[in-house]
Amino acid sequence: MSAPRTRLGGFGAVFFIATLGAIAFYVQRQTVPDTHDAVRTAVSSAPDSASEPTPLAALPWQDRLDLGALKPVPIGPVPEAPAKAAGKSSDPDFAGLASNLGDSRLVQELSDGHRILYTLDPVLQDAALQIFRNREVPYAAAVILDVQDNSVLAMAGHSTMDPQVDPLEIVTTAWAPAASTFKLVTAAGLLKNKSVNNKTKVCFTGGLHGITDELLADDPARDERCDDLGGAIAHSHNVVVAKMALKHMSADGLLDIAKTFKFESDIPFEFPVERSPALIPADAKERARVAAGFWHVDMSPLHGALMASIFARDGIYQPPHVLAQVRGPDGVDRTPALPRSERVLPKDIAQQVGEMMVRTTSEGTARGSFRDRQGVYYITDIEVAGKTGSLTGKRAPGLNYNWFVGYAPAERPEIAFAVLVANEPKWQIKAHYAARRLVQIYLQRRTAIAEHRDARLGAQGLELPGQARPAVARADKPEQPDRQDKPDRPEPRKPEPLAAKPGAIAPDALPPIPGPVAKKPPAGQRPTQPSARPGKPSGV
Repeated sequence: MSAPRTRLGGFGAVFFIATLGAIAFYVQRQTVPDTHDAVRTAVSSAPDSASEPTPLAALPWQDRLDLGALKPVPIGPVPEAPAKAAGKSSDPDFAGLASNLGDSRLVQELSDGHRILYTLDPVLQDAALQIFRNREVPYAAAVILDVQDNSVLAMAGHSTMDPQVDPLEIVTTAWAPAASTFKLVTAAGLLKNKSVNNKTKVCFTGGLHGITDELLADDPARDERCDDLGGAIAHSHNVVVAKMALKHMSADGLLDIAKTFKFESDIPFEFPVERSPALIPADAKERARVAAGFWHVDMSPLHGALMASIFARDGIYQPPHVLAQVRGPDGVDRTPALPRSERVLPKDIAQQVGEMMVRTTSEGTARGSFRDRQGVYYITDIEVAGKTGSLTGKRAPGLNYNWFVGYAPAERPEIAFAVLVANEPKWQIKAHYAARRLVQIYLQRRTAIAEHRDARLGAQGLELPGQARPAVARADKPEQPDRQDKPDRPEPRKPEPLAAKPGAIAPDALPPIPGPVAKKPPAGQRPTQPSARPGKPSGV
């Protein structure tokens, strides 16, 4: 069996690397310094230190992983007669609902007898691709993590502009600027060094398309609007974040908090993940612009979901993984150990930033995808925490890089996600719209996903054990001791079916594309809202 193609090839390689790499930092309709090409080359292409340790030899199956070779395998006994064809789904983004994908898991079988069970949910994976295909998006990616252990539920890469581009590259390479999602990193740094709190306000003007030196200077006669850090995150006020960073963050401080969120760092994963570069300028004003999301910082979609998971897990970092089980030809379980977790951010800081992220969907830049014009929520029983980001390249083809990273439910997170869409000037969909659709689809799948976590490869196929998972002897993994640094939030329970909750959306009543739910509650009301909203609308 030949090794899977995991790099770009042919015209796709030239177009994807040369074009997207060249324009990634020429953003926000603002002139970028001529020296920036050299800067990006230094950040993205610098060779690693010669002192790097020699990599360990791959296991017999490890270098043969191939997402293109996955096949859905039914869970439970294989029926003697062919399964009855499922009915047609009323939701074109949720085709998996009307197929047998919902009762299967994705498995790769190697020619030497190894079988590999992936953590991916077939329906979520298919739904993400359907959303992008249905809108013919030039480039797009979606990654969804189960925050119990950061197992990957979906990692979908798509391109209609260049179909030859490897979908895995779109998910794992840092080909797009992080844009305003980097404001989350800056906010965590400002709160961590106690230079800013939730009540600290900054007055400002302008800054929608760029930040000039003049806008960074306080001017009471000109600065007629004021907002705090939470409002700046929710509404993506560039100048507010830039002014706070200018006054309170050094170059070392901004770089340190960026590294906390694994920028400039290797991310362990079963597939190679390109480092997300963060070049922090020494010049204070230039650094302030970077802190607000302008230039010098790139990010992969996988990294975007991982960043969101740190907030969802109350400051706990754990590398993602996409392998659920590896079964050898002899039937021995050879599943690698789960990646270890560690606390990288204080719990209270993660929760404060999370509250700001909820305001993004309730009143801020993503409001239009989560509430209709009458103020009615598309998703009626939970809140979603998120952050938008958008930068536009100056050079042809002038793609707009549009992000939405976040987690749901906000009160007790189950998934963290990142959606990246690169649109041409005439955009197809925004990332926060695609993310909202995926959250809706997850809510319809959450019970099945929780149950299917226990599926294991057996002699006859995929099997679901009883309520308690039996201990499995593993050939190459010692037992892991209890970790003292576990997430403070209790492990999520297996959720009830969504349709059983008051005000929930039934599987056949998902909103049209776009559009509200079929039956509207009173404007602005959540039928099962558990607590007061973390922030009040600022009126901006």
